[in-house]
Amino acid sequence: MIKNQWYLAALLPELKKQNPLPKKIIGKELVIFKTESGAIHVLEDRCCHRNVNLSLGYVKGEHLKCAYHGWEFQGNGKCGCIPSLPREQEIPNTVKIATYPTVQKHNCIWVWMGEVEKMDQSKIPPMDELDEYPFVYNYHDIKGDLQLIAESLIDAYHINHVHRNSIKGMMGNLHGEEIAFNLNVDEASLTGEYYRHNEGSIFEKFYFGFEKKILTKFGFWFPHSSKLDIHFKKRRLVIYEHFYQIDENTVRMCQITAWKKIFNGFPLFFFAKWFMLNKSIRIVQEDIAFLESNKKIKDKRPGHDLLITPSDEVSLEFIKLWKKNTQPYEKATEKEDRKEAQVL
Repeated sequence: MIKNQWYLAALLPELKKQNPLPKKIIGKELVIFKTESGAIHVLEDRCCHRNVNLSLGYVKGEHLKCAYHGWEFQGNGKCGCIPSLPREQEIPNTVKIATYPTVQKHNCIWVWMGEVEKMDQSKIPPMDELDEYPFVYNYHDIKGDLQLIAESLIDAYHINHVHRNSIKGMMGNLHGEEIAFNLNVDEASLTGEYYRHNEGSIFEKFYFGFEKKILTKFGFWFPHSSKLDIHFKKRRLVIYEHFYQIDENTVRMCQITAWKKIFNGFPLFFFAKWFMLNKSIRIVQEDIAFLESNKKIKDKRPGHDLLITPSDEVSLEFIKLWKKNTQPYEKATEKEDRKEAQVL
């Protein structure tokens, strides 16, 4: 469980009036709610009265109301109303639940999962396209390995094979020649660009362009976000994947697909949203089959490292970046395990 990070808790379109939204991120059950004034808060999903989920309740003014006995909680986690308590009796300050810092950016609600003194907004990945382009999103729970899931979107070579029946040639293809990925690696991110051969159908070429090569940009921001950015002559397709563990065995992935000048204008806009959503879901389902297969084999054969070839330049740099950034968490876990062992 990688802490001290900003996680994408929800997209703004997910929040609806009076309906709190339950989420689970790195083992923590959260509830997100939007008040009458428009403020957005993230609390632990637990009423401290009888330990039931606050997400079963509803928003009342600026409070989140528990549907069990009517206790109301403020955005700071303190209880602001206990209906059964005499009016003259004050509610103790100790009657409160945990809160989580939030930031609204790129049409997303980001929640800080870690120590407040280490909070750093610069760790939020740049998703500027979501401020400008239309987008759709979908969630998937995967019994897979977090590291491989993180790498999957920036793996250029799998697209031709895994998605041969869905993407086909629309995003272009790679061939056997050496590919220049033009990588840029810093402390916690990896970005690059390369060209794919334009081998779409004749209809796709009429719509997207007849250029021989398609510029493709990609990126990864530790530990949870990857980007694939396809630049056609006049159009653009951007796919983000955000992923995190919800428990020891399951990774949740949110895939966001944004586009520029693809099926634009009324009524094609509504067709674009339907088309992009269904296409995105199919693409992720194709990925999931391989990601879950990898985890099953990895669990059966621990210690068998992946094979890296000279053409796997992106994968090699990704693995180095991942190991460098996960070592502090592994050491912290080892310390926690030792403490627990001493107590036992």
